[in-house]
Amino acid sequence: MLPTLAELIDQTRALIVERGEVVVLYLSFGQFGKLEDVYGWEKLDAVLNTACDAVAECLRDQQAGAGGHPVRAAVAYPNDEDVICLDIPPAGISPTRVARASADVTQLVTQLQAAVSRRVEAAHGEKIAALVDVFAGRAHVTVAPKSRLERLIYRGVREAAAAARSVAQRERARQIAELRAVLRERAVYIDYHPIVAADSGAVFGYEALARGGVRSLRNPEVMFATAAESNLLWELSRLCRAKAFEGMRTRLAPHQLLFINVDPHDFADPEFAGEPSLADPPSGTAPDDPRRVVIEITERTAIKDYPALRELLQAFRTRGYRFAVDDAGSGYAGLGSIANLEPDFIKLDISLITGIDTNPIKQNLVETMVRFANDQNARVIAEGVERAEEFDTVRRLGVHLVQGFFVNGGT
Repeated sequence: MLPTLAELIDQTRALIVERGEVVVLYLSFGQFGKLEDVYGWEKLDAVLNTACDAVAECLRDQQAGAGGHPVRAAVAYPNDEDVICLDIPPAGISPTRVARASADVTQLVTQLQAAVSRRVEAAHGEKIAALVDVFAGRAHVTVAPKSRLERLIYRGVREAAAAARSVAQRERARQIAELRAVLRERAVYIDYHPIVAADSGAVFGYEALARGGVRSLRNPEVMFATAAESNLLWELSRLCRAKAFEGMRTRLAPHQLLFINVDPHDFADPEFAGEPSLADPPSGTAPDDPRRVVIEITERTAIKDYPALRELLQAFRTRGYRFAVDDAGSGYAGLGSIANLEPDFIKLDISLITGIDTNPIKQNLVETMVRFANDQNARVIAEGVERAEEFDTVRRLGVHLVQGFFVNGGT
């Protein structure tokens, strides 16, 4: 874990005073607030620890490659979600050349972002990694004999933080503009990920995962987060459903089911609520046969009114739709959702499946969930199965269906 800024100033005080100046870099991790909203503070703390470890390792590597040029990292206070770096100039460099050039800052930030993304994805999965961006701002602080060093550095931190926010705002504005273009041009494509029967390996159905046609919106988590920020969530959801149903006609066999992700807020969309009862809805977003569609309830925010949502779900059930609770065991998708929504399918989050072959506690949890599902006439889907050992374990535990890289290759 990184030290606090106060601790770092104490550790580097003599060196900064000797060199006469320091460059403050402020690293803001975009979407971390959203991560906490969706997955809870415990998950955010774990991701923060992973990100901070990645920053520290990257800076150590950078320092070794720069012949000992020290760049030290800290957080403003324990469990803070942004990182502050003190870039102390090498000895013998003239004051006019001390501050890092913009190209150097850009290169360092690029290295940090890549390091953080790799480490977070390895530890917490692709969905979490998609919410991690690094926005950087900088300030050049000159030591003044009559001024307290702490005060000078804190002023530099505020200046660098403002610069980082400006960068983040520009990036958000660019993403929103790109999202509007995606909606106008219907530039969304669908990846169909197979869901297979654990006992036979036969393809049971496909999950439709929408991806933006531009690189910055390729990841669905980023695309939908941008849509939520810009009040375009309904428009994006409509387009994604339309695209998924279009592909359903050509990609799926008649006996296979289509799983689509739906946020609880989508049920307030009049067009979505009306889709099942319209023979030919204007947007073309109704499936040919609702009985072949499983709506995955994806909880980006907590469900506050279960009775109202249950009433809406019942209207869909009467028309043939089935339901799944997505990412069970992570964030808001807990036992309350399963008990209140009475799903036909329970999708276990990747955090429960990764390494399950060597984790008896995870095995007990999954086995308990399978027994519960069997009692409720529901089926359990294990998400994120990537290794043969994980596949063999979940099959032994009675999991009905499997999804993940391990089964993607054979379809």
